[in-house]
Amino acid sequence: MKHSTLAAALLAWALSVMAGPASDTEIVYKAMTEVGCYSQVPTFKDLGKYTYQSSGYCQHQCVPQGYPVMALYDGGHCLCGKKLPPKSTKTDKSNCDKSCDGWPDEYCGGSDAYTVILTGLEDDVPTMDESSATTDGVSKTLTTQAGKTIWVTAEATQQSEEEDDGPNTAGIAAGVVVGILGLVGILAGAFFFYKRQKRKRAEEEYRRAQDINSFVAAAKTPPSEDSRWDGEYMAQRRFSNGSIADDEDFSRRILKVTNPDR
Repeated sequence: MKHSTLAAALLAWALSVMAGPASDTEIVYKAMTEVGCYSQVPTFKDLGKYTYQSSGYCQHQCVPQGYPVMALYDGGHCLCGKKLPPKSTKTDKSNCDKSCDGWPDEYCGGSDAYTVILTGLEDDVPTMDESSATTDGVSKTLTTQAGKTIWVTAEATQQSEEEDDGPNTAGIAAGVVVGILGLVGILAGAFFFYKRQKRKRAEEEYRRAQDINSFVAAAKTPPSEDSRWDGEYMAQRRFSNGSIADDEDFSRRILKVTNPDR
């Protein structure tokens, strides 16, 4: 680190006064100790990027949470851990070449490296086993199974534990989807059945109305004239045109005998 221990302590005190909670004053912050530059920090908790990041600020984030180790990354990230990273992940100090965003006089890791520092919370901090080393940033644990060496990722282990502790979320979701689709199918079938019955009733009503209209029209139509009826003759006929009895059928032309003297 470029600045002195006294400057770091003063900076930490200033930050605690400006940003720390009231209960923070009860915590005693001891001098920090830089351990070195590491390529990986497995299981460390990333607190995110801070615009004014520094070792003093990171210490005031990790110590209240009970972390004896912290790491600074990419100039602005603060990470907290319980143990020192595996020795195999230690790298050359030149890889931690990024100045802290909030205090340019010190380094806060690099683009692919972490400056690891003891927060002063514990004097004797253990180191992680080599089996906790990571590959591509994913924490792995070395296990032996049936004579084979297997690296198990921490994420996979956590996911497996979560699946064992609770119900199968995917199965429940699939069951809900199938149930909803079935309900939609039943409702759609009922709707189309109702529409079909309604249309059928409308067609029956229409045919019934047509039959009634045809019947009424037939009732109003006058009967056809008898072909035996001679209208012209009946218009010219006088009561005394003949001597045939009145109850005869006058709708036909018949032979008439008249008295010429009359």
